[in-house]
Formats: sequence, structure tokens, C-alpha cells
Amino acid sequence: MKKLIVSILIGCLLVGLTYVNAQERREKREGLPQFQKEKREGVFGEGFEIKKKMREIEIQTIQSDPELKRLDEQIRQLQKQLDEKLQQKLSSNEEYQELKKKQEEMQKQWKERMRERLEEREKK
Repeated sequence: MKKLIVSILIGCLLVGLTYVNAQERREKREGLPQFQKEKREGVFGEGFEIKKKMREIEIQTIQSDPELKRLDEQIRQLQKQLDEKLQQKLSSNEEYQELKKKQEEMQKQWKERMRERLEEREKK
């Protein structure tokens, strides 16, 4: 019985993480330049659309089922706690902090490049 409950909780955790990640991606995607949207055509685009539709059905199912909705909220709260505690523990890890800074710099550079490309396309 315990194995069943643990399996269900793990499954719900994975669904919840996917849900949160999908929401963040959806918000970011709305501002994507056209050249990135073009990459979603063909076989990969079809696969992306299938995955997107499946995820929307999963979200609707979670929202319509009180038990799933409750589990989803618990998963989000636990994920938030995990992230907070992990960041506390990693705050003293020099290697991690250095890698984190490099990643942030790379993201800034990427965003700047994306902004420049978007401006170039708008001028054309």
C-alpha cells in the first residue's frame, strides 16, 4: 500500500513539475521571434503540437479533478520548498555559484542577441 501511495505521489510530482514548466514556457514563447516559430514546422513541429495538446488535456484534467488539483498544489509547494532549501545549501558552494554566474551572463548575452535579431527583422 505504501508503495502505491509513493508511486502516485511521485507521478503527481512529475506531472506538477511538467505543468509549472509548461506554464513558464508558454509565457516565454508568446514573445518569440518568427524565426524560432519556423523551426516548429514539419515532423518536429507536429510532435511539438501533439505534446502541446496532450499537456493541455492533462492541465484540464488536473483543474477539473479536486484530488488532482490538491495534489498538484502540494507538489508545487514541495517543489518551492525544495528549491529554497537547495539554494540555501548551494549558497556556500563556490563551484555552483561560479557556474550560476556564467549561466546568467550567457542568458543576458542570448537575450541581447535575440533582441538585436528581432530589431533587424523589424527594420526589414
